[in-house]
Amino acid sequence: MIEIGHRAAVRQGRTPGSPPSGPPSFHGAFETHLTVRDETPADPDRTAAGLELHAAARGLKWVHILLERGSTPSQPMLTLHGSGSAGRMRERAAAEAAELRAAGFEVVRTKIETTPWADGVPVTDAAAAALGPAYYFEHHIKLLLDRTAPGAPSALTGLADLAGPHAAHLSRNARRVRADGREERFVTQRCRAVGRDTAERRLAALLAALRAAEHDTASVEREFVVHDSDETLDDGWIDETPAYGAGAAT
Repeated sequence: MIEIGHRAAVRQGRTPGSPPSGPPSFHGAFETHLTVRDETPADPDRTAAGLELHAAARGLKWVHILLERGSTPSQPMLTLHGSGSAGRMRERAAAEAAELRAAGFEVVRTKIETTPWADGVPVTDAAAAALGPAYYFEHHIKLLLDRTAPGAPSALTGLADLAGPHAAHLSRNARRVRADGREERFVTQRCRAVGRDTAERRLAALLAALRAAEHDTASVEREFVVHDSDETLDDGWIDETPAYGAGAAT
């Protein structure tokens, strides 16, 4: 996930959020995830261990995300960071994917994200419509849950029910274990075919609902996805259809 920092300078000759005259062009800070197939879902640590060794040898980061539900819940991935153009980041991602394949991994997804304020990211809904539905905002809210408290299992179900109307669902980092005994859960929200202003309003509505339910929020991260080679890996996880319902601000 991209941490919020200084906004990238607007490139000369482009108005942030305006529809592009040619192929979409994005410039700024990028984070890329190369997801590899988990060959042994019954033993997810096996693939993850191999990816950890590969990442360490190349000086890269990796993470093992477990979706709370869906067709592909186990998603080990390599993470790359860079800045400049989206085209340059795609070239680097392709090179790293080739290295993964040479090491025996099957790369099943390339996902490239930038900050919501990067050059080329749509501000208005009209600008987002001009880009098309392949591009979307994604928000990650990290919550701290006390899983030892009475009613904790049902509370997790309640959290998923709360997130659903906001086009969001739950995941966790399989490697993350806290010393205080609490568990981390990510509430991931998707905002598709809308501009940054609408996406921010939907995020605010979700955060307000979480606060009202007295959830402990550790962090909030905002991203804009400029390339996603295979969204079907998330089938059955996030239901985006409620995004225009009463539960999500438009």
